Amino acid sequence: MAPLSREKLRQAVYMFRFVRPYRWSLITGLVLLFLSSLVFMAFPYLSGLMIDIAQGKSKWEWTLADAGLVLLAVLVVQGGISYARVMLFARVSEKGIADVRKAVFSKLITMPMVFFEKSRTGELVSRLTSDVERLYNAFSITLAEFIRQIIILLSGIVFLALTTPRLALVMLATFPVIVVLAMVFGRLIRRLSRERQKVLAQANNIVSEAMQAIQAVKAFTNEWYEAMRYGKTIDEVVRVSLRYAHGRALFGVFIITVLFGGLFFIIWEGARMLQAGE
Repeated sequence: MAPLSREKLRQAVYMFRFVRPYRWSLITGLVLLFLSSLVFMAFPYLSGLMIDIAQGKSKWEWTLADAGLVLLAVLVVQGGISYARVMLFARVSEKGIADVRKAVFSKLITMPMVFFEKSRTGELVSRLTSDVERLYNAFSITLAEFIRQIIILLSGIVFLALTTPRLALVMLATFPVIVVLAMVFGRLIRRLSRERQKVLAQANNIVSEAMQAIQAVKAFTNEWYEAMRYGKTIDEVVRVSLRYAHGRALFGVFIITVLFGGLFFIIWEGARMLQAGE
């Protein structure tokens, strides 16, 4: 993974200038995301409370009906907050990426002829469409989910630290291993994603060249050659895409195994502590 440099930070800040006109929608969406994550953390507590009420061990003078009504209210609030959050993030991402597309095309169209002579049409079109689409996914989905998971994680650690400090220490002890392995998988997936994008751009370039010079292709009866050239490139796209899917599948196995394994271990450790009277 490339080191974080001043230039990369400058480029990241430059990209966020496209979001600046919609910053209040972004800020409001982040606040709603924070509230939604906190409301989500109420579900485990309410579930435990309902069990305590059923066993007659609750500290609150609530009935199961009262707990059910509170849980229903939490669900309604969670749904409303989630809807507003998604719409705000959609507004920011759609309008922000539209500004990015306009800026990229305006810059592209003003480049000198030497640039177009050295660059292939298919590659330029791929940059304007596929690469910008990846930015859209980052703004609309990845950023929101990343922040959401961070909030849930920190809230869970604080909750465990207040109730059971030992379990919180066990949970924190697993972080370094998870982070290091996630970085390794992340580097592999990013490399394969860039490779796939490059090969796909080559395939698009072949189509663009053949369509633009279709008269020459017909005149020299090169249909078979162009079809064979495109077919080989598509086969390469499939090969790289399968390697990319393989990396994502391994990462999915890692996430499921480590996260659920860690969750089950914490539950097991908590049950063992409860059994030992600790």
